[in-house]
Amino acid sequence: MHQLADNSVFWVLAIMALVVLYLLPTLIGLIRGVDKLALVFLVNLIGGPAFVGWPAAMILAFGPRRQRVTPGLSQPQGARQEPLPFQLPISGNQQDGK
Repeated sequence: MHQLADNSVFWVLAIMALVVLYLLPTLIGLIRGVDKLALVFLVNLIGGPAFVGWPAAMILAFGPRRQRVTPGLSQPQGARQEPLPFQLPISGNQQDGK
């Protein structure tokens, strides 16, 4: 046992395991693609040492995911397509540059 405590590889692996365990909510949120990953990270980082932030960050990590935009699919029913900021809306009277 004393040889294990003196082994530097053991301590490096132990510290790495503790860091991964500490940042587990952030890693889960990153893998799941949650909506507010920065909030998960901050709650995990700041509240983690108080043992209140870690469970809160874990709950946030299992929160809603980001909506992925798939090109080529139509917009959801009832959604309006807004003109881009640099485009002017075209009315029926302005056809073919007249």
